[in-house]
Amino acid sequence: MNEILRWLWDAAVGPVLEELQRCGAISTGCVGIHDLTRVWWIGVGPLSMAPFHAAGYHSPGSTRNTLSRVISTYIPTIKALSYARQKRFELFGGSDNSCSRDNSRSDNIVRKSNARLLLVSMPKTPGASNLPSVSQEVQYISDETDKIGIETSALTEPTPTAVLDQVADFNFVHFACHGVSDYNPSDSHLMLLSPDGANAAKLRVRDISTLNTQNAHLAYLSACSSARNSSLRLADEVIHLASGFQLAGFSHVLANLWETNDSASSEVARDFYHLLFQNHGTGDWHYQVAASFHQAVKRLRDKRPQNPLTWAPFIHTGA
Repeated sequence: MNEILRWLWDAAVGPVLEELQRCGAISTGCVGIHDLTRVWWIGVGPLSMAPFHAAGYHSPGSTRNTLSRVISTYIPTIKALSYARQKRFELFGGSDNSCSRDNSRSDNIVRKSNARLLLVSMPKTPGASNLPSVSQEVQYISDETDKIGIETSALTEPTPTAVLDQVADFNFVHFACHGVSDYNPSDSHLMLLSPDGANAAKLRVRDISTLNTQNAHLAYLSACSSARNSSLRLADEVIHLASGFQLAGFSHVLANLWETNDSASSEVARDFYHLLFQNHGTGDWHYQVAASFHQAVKRLRDKRPQNPLTWAPFIHTGA
């Protein structure tokens, strides 16, 4: 895998970033996270699933890699990017007696959160391995959102119908479960529970993409292969779980290119929410989401630089 990432840097990403730097489109030299420029990657054909965000040389101190140079996001088309960025969102707005008090600010303003978060978790799934880190992941996220007054609802081992009935009522949704990439991309699915509780049940791409979610902003798919299209014949169509949530109206989708380690997935998710909410939603929301996820993935990379199968699958798609 390391050889592939080095080849991808030498053949594609490195020359692209070098040209962007020459044109002044991206920063030069060593910069902080808030100085990094965002780049949207559109892969075609065999490169439609290439991990451009992870390309390069990852020995300690090296900056010959994408993570050190830009903040990466994936998007299927320019039109999809334009649509995703039309939505504007502020984490806080207005004030009333039910608002949370932000003690980190010098003015101690009482602010009301605009966000509602739905947490969907499957620590145990019939016919699949247990996910021991899921319960801790969900509890951590719930604690983080509670600190800043975000309303949170949790569904543990729900049916697909129960999820579909509620998703449209929330701005944020977080799934911590198994994901499956099918050779028929529209059948790719998240594994939930059947009504009788005896079997796994599928929340399919085609079920998700038809939802009407006008207030949707962020979907976090902490699930294996949730951004993978297993059909080479349909590689250019970009049909997978992440794109299904984009079609449903979510401006940002965080997902995985391949099977992932349970504890690593939980670690990235926890770091992402902590980083996202530490500034309480100030500044450009689209940039905050992308930058927070970039930092979370980079933290994991820095711990395990020579094990890209662990840290490289995590990607951001959308606005």
